[in-house]
Amino acid sequence: MKKYTYGIILFLLLLAGCVFLDGVDEPSAAKAGENITITMHNRIDVADGGRTGVRLIIGFLAPKNWAAAANSTITYTTTSYGNGKMVPVPSSVLVGGLSWPAALKNRFGMGGNYMTDNLEWVVFWTDQAYNVPQGVKDKIDVTMVIKPGPENVQFKTGYFLGTSSDGLSDVFGSNNVYKSMFKDCFSITDGQGDLIDFCNPQIAAVSPGMATDNDFLTLSFDPDVVSTALNGVSNIYLCAKGYTSDGHILEACTQTESSKLKSYTGNKSAITIWPRAYFNMQEGQTLEKIEYFFTDATGTVKVGFSNTTAPFVYTFKCQ
Repeated sequence: MKKYTYGIILFLLLLAGCVFLDGVDEPSAAKAGENITITMHNRIDVADGGRTGVRLIIGFLAPKNWAAAANSTITYTTTSYGNGKMVPVPSSVLVGGLSWPAALKNRFGMGGNYMTDNLEWVVFWTDQAYNVPQGVKDKIDVTMVIKPGPENVQFKTGYFLGTSSDGLSDVFGSNNVYKSMFKDCFSITDGQGDLIDFCNPQIAAVSPGMATDNDFLTLSFDPDVVSTALNGVSNIYLCAKGYTSDGHILEACTQTESSKLKSYTGNKSAITIWPRAYFNMQEGQTLEKIEYFFTDATGTVKVGFSNTTAPFVYTFKCQ
């Protein structure tokens, strides 16, 4: 019986390993609105009887507002089957009862990113199907030219490789007929507005997202998303600087009742300010942005962007 079991295991191992994601070449950063070129280095090794009418499938993570399915050009080169292009997988094609983007999110998650409702898996497949007999070994490079949106953003990239015939099947063992990979934080710079940060926990938030210095702003602090230097501190204060269009810096960093955040849910707290009054602005002055921290009563403990002592930044703008 034991010998028979070993035989089954060996047989399954021979069937496994159809696709391999050997690596991804991506830049460390790119500019908003300018094309990004990313290359996936892949291999296939068919050892289980071959495939008929199969398409190679790739997926990648992107911010939803990039509309990457419509703003990407995907091509591939092979050593044996020629070259071609890839097209978005139709939404009518299901895997496990889900569309391919939904299935990848369900199976692999979003790579440790935050605010995941604003990210999506984008899935393409070869524009033609292939018959791939047993014993085929081939290298396939997939080149993705993606146009990012106009905003400054950073997120952790993710990639997927699979086939239309095997889907997300684990019959030969998990991650054998498909592969996934997540990488470090990728930045889009020189764009519009403040940085949209998917890589780090959202300790702070400002509402509304677009405002002028004559609007009320609510600045909130959430210490529950990650441990900070202010954990356990009962009274938390706003420490801020306002930068005017005429080059002045207006400081408001005293620990008083007017700068103290008010608790509203659990450990969350917030403060609502009218910037013109809060920074004691003069008539004719206009604020371009504010930089701010959250502090304790002494003002020496500061929590800022990405849970560091670098300040959060909010830029004023109107729709």
